[in-house]
Amino acid sequence: MASSARRNALAILFAALAAGPAAAQAVVGGALPGPLPLFPPNNWWNLDVTGAPIDPSSDALISWIGPTRGLHPDFGGDSSPFPEIYGFPYVIVSGTTPLEPVTFGYAGESDAGAPGRPPGYPIPVQAKTQPKWIEGGYPGNSGAGGDRHMLVVDADNRLLFETFATRWNPALGRWEAGSGAVFPLDSNHRRPEGWTSADAAGLAILPGLVRYDEVYGPDPIRHAFRCTTRDTNGYVWPASHEAGSQPGAPPMGTRLRLKAGKNISGYSAPVQKIFQAMKTHGLIVADNGSDMYVQGTYDTRWDNDLLNPAFGSLKAGDFEVIELGWRPSSPPSSGPLAFFTLPPCRAVDTRGAPGVSGAPPLPPSSERIFPVAGSCGVPAGAKAVSANVTVVASAAGYLALYPGDAGNPGSSAINFSAGQTRANNAVLPLAADGTGTVTVKNGSLGPTQLILDLNGWFQ
Repeated sequence: MASSARRNALAILFAALAAGPAAAQAVVGGALPGPLPLFPPNNWWNLDVTGAPIDPSSDALISWIGPTRGLHPDFGGDSSPFPEIYGFPYVIVSGTTPLEPVTFGYAGESDAGAPGRPPGYPIPVQAKTQPKWIEGGYPGNSGAGGDRHMLVVDADNRLLFETFATRWNPALGRWEAGSGAVFPLDSNHRRPEGWTSADAAGLAILPGLVRYDEVYGPDPIRHAFRCTTRDTNGYVWPASHEAGSQPGAPPMGTRLRLKAGKNISGYSAPVQKIFQAMKTHGLIVADNGSDMYVQGTYDTRWDNDLLNPAFGSLKAGDFEVIELGWRPSSPPSSGPLAFFTLPPCRAVDTRGAPGVSGAPPLPPSSERIFPVAGSCGVPAGAKAVSANVTVVASAAGYLALYPGDAGNPGSSAINFSAGQTRANNAVLPLAADGTGTVTVKNGSLGPTQLILDLNGWFQ
C-alpha cells in the first residue's frame, strides 16, 4: 500500500513538472503590464480627439446608424447555458510559456509568431479543455460557434497575441484559427494595408476594451473603445482592412465622439468615467455586428443592472463622426533651441528587466517606441536630447532613431556588423505631440540590444 501511494505521489509530481511552470502562471484577467494604457501614448487607441474636426458626412453616417439607436455594453459576467460568458476574456502569461504553432485559415494575412521569435502563440494548455479562456466561454476543443477570439499577453516580452475563430483540433493535435496577429506593446506597428488581424478592421482588440480595473480605478480612462455597426463600407486609418461595401455605412476605423455638450453628470461615477472617455477618446468601429455595441472584458464583477440602462440612454444621435482618417499633426517648432546639460543618465537598456525602457531586445526588422521625456530629468517640453547610442548586435545592420510621432527618415544613426558592440553620439529629436518619445528602427535580421545614455536636452 505504501509503495502504491508513493508511486501515485511521484506520478502526480512528474505530471506537474511536465505541465511546466508556465501553465501555472497563466491567469485569465490578470494584471496587465504597465505603463497603461496599452501601447505608446500617441497610439491611435490613446489619442485625445476632443479637438478633432467633425467629418462633413457625420450627420449622414449617424442617420444611417439610426439617431435613436441606443448604446449597449457588450460585456459582463457569466451567461447561460454554462459555460457561456459575456465579453472578452484575456490571458496573462509569462515569457516561459511554450509557443504553440497555429494553423490559420487566412495564413497570408496572419502572423506565424512574434517578430524575431520562433513561430507560435503562447496559448495555455488549459484553454484546450477548460472553459472561459476563449471568447464565448467554450473550451478550445468544443465545436461551439461564434467569433471565439483569444487574447493573450506575454507580460515579460511585452507582446499581445490575438486570434480569431480559435479552436483546438484534437484529431490533428493542433491549434487552428481563422486569423491571428501579434502586437509589440511598445510599438505603433500597424498592419499592412489590406491585412486583417484577429479583428475585421485589422486593429488590436484588447486596447479598445472597457475594463473593470480602469472603470473602478483612481485614474481617468485614457483610450478609445471598440464598437460595432451592422455593416461597413471600406476602411480608413487607423484600420487596415475592409469587411463590407454597404453604401452609406461607416468605414472600418470610423471614430465616433460623444458630443461635448452631452450632460453626463447624472450618471453614477463609474458610468461617468466611461462616458467621459467617449468624449475624450471616442469609439472606433472595428467590426461588423450590432449597431452601437461597445465591447469590454469578461468579468464577473460587472453590474449590468447598472450598465445596461445607462448605456441604453445614450443614443447614436448624441455622437458625431470626426474627420474620417484623422490623425493629429505635430506642431511646428520655432526659434533657436537652448541646450541644458545632464549628468550622464541611462534612459534605456534592453538588457535589463522587462519594461517600457528595458527588455526585451529590439526584434529583427521592427520598430519600438521609447519614452524619453520624463526620464533622467528631461522635462516634458523638451524638443530633443543629446545621447550616446550603444548597440550590442547579433547580426549586421543599422538603427534609425526618429521622433515617436514621425515616419522613418531613411537615414541611420549607427551601423554595425554581426557580433559588434558599437557606440555613437547623436542628437535625437523627440515627438512633438506631447509624448516626448523616440522610435527606434532595428534594420537588422537579428535581435539587437540598445543602451541609450543621455547627457543633455534641448528646449
